[in-house]
Amino acid sequence: MRILTGAVQLLTLLALVALPVTVGAFLGAWLTDWWGFTPAWIALGITVGAAALVGGYMRALKRFQGFYTRSVASGLNRVLASGVPERTLGLDPQDAGLENVIVFSDQHKGIRNPADDFWRAERAYCAALAHYLELGHRLIVLGDAEELWETWSPRKVIAAHEGQGKSLVLEAEFHAQGRYHRIWGNHDLKWSSAAAVKKHLGTPELFGDGFVVHQGLKLRVQGDGDRPGGVLFLVHGHQGTADSEAIAVVSRLVIRLFGELQRLLKRGWNTPVNDWELRHRHDIAMSDWAQSRSSDGIVLIAGHTHRPVFGNLPQPLPDDSEIQRLAAELEAARQAKRPRPELAEKRAALALQYGKKNWGAGGAPPAVRMKTPSYFNTGCCSFADGDVTGLEIANGEIRLVRWLDNDGHPKPHVLDGARAKLRDVFAEVQRGPAGP
Repeated sequence: MRILTGAVQLLTLLALVALPVTVGAFLGAWLTDWWGFTPAWIALGITVGAAALVGGYMRALKRFQGFYTRSVASGLNRVLASGVPERTLGLDPQDAGLENVIVFSDQHKGIRNPADDFWRAERAYCAALAHYLELGHRLIVLGDAEELWETWSPRKVIAAHEGQGKSLVLEAEFHAQGRYHRIWGNHDLKWSSAAAVKKHLGTPELFGDGFVVHQGLKLRVQGDGDRPGGVLFLVHGHQGTADSEAIAVVSRLVIRLFGELQRLLKRGWNTPVNDWELRHRHDIAMSDWAQSRSSDGIVLIAGHTHRPVFGNLPQPLPDDSEIQRLAAELEAARQAKRPRPELAEKRAALALQYGKKNWGAGGAPPAVRMKTPSYFNTGCCSFADGDVTGLEIANGEIRLVRWLDNDGHPKPHVLDGARAKLRDVFAEVQRGPAGP
């Protein structure tokens, strides 16, 4: 799979080089009234052939689950073997090494313009950071923290969130106390560059000199008697997808253009966020990979899809009652001739988040239930209704929490059934789906 990905990258690069050569050559031929310029036809052939092969790869990746699963597995294996940082996580309340952790991902912080997905959830996210900072938790930000596809200037994004009491300053306080890890995703791929991190995040006002953003993280949990330990492997989860692996050459060269197209077309670019069928396939691919590493005691924690997953609990289906309520309010406003643009914007965002166009003929999203609790997903911090979700690892438990709570108060709410003893999770994973 890595060889195939490399070949697609090479073909993409050839197409990128050949295309301007073709255009320039034919333009020159047109101006000189000479159409027998052989190198132009060769370049055109390379462009068309490479585009066709890359397009076929992309279609196979989207259409065939087995191919998609192998591609995701290849990406995750690469990160696991890349020497990501590792630390031991104490779970015993009697142990001096006890450490509590909160994992958030997919904030997609923008510049507070109409394309900013974070502004609705900013209040809940900052309240959560202040809560966990006071309690002494370690904070792990699991990728796509800043929206650098839709925004041309990282500097403007940083400036929008580095004031007193804002999210980046609160995150920096965790770092100042030695309780912070940052992992990069596809939408903040720029942080894979040490120079970019130093320039934009490593300032004295934020994370300081020497700050590093990693591609992944391992948290090693010690065993206890007859209960096994294991490794929590944390990664954003985009690895193996077409935009970040198969055509990484294109992504790195024209990532800003992709962001501009996302903004103009109001849709994701090759991502499962707005497509329930693709979310399902991506969840299954990551769960299958985690199960394949069960003998190593690995449990995967990821983000990327924006859908919370808690082990092998059945996943919640989208509820469009809020969309219907907003539609009724909008109709009432129309009848009263009082425009409500903020309601229209929120309804459109929710409709995109809960869109049904890819649910299939049955008109319902696919049921998702993992075979073992080998894969967890944080959800995101950019839900259209202003909520954020994350994973708490505290007092030996792992819990999926939502901010705000059911009454809209700034405190965590554990989602129904979404809590388990972490060592029990490892025991069940290592028994496998056929275990008692």
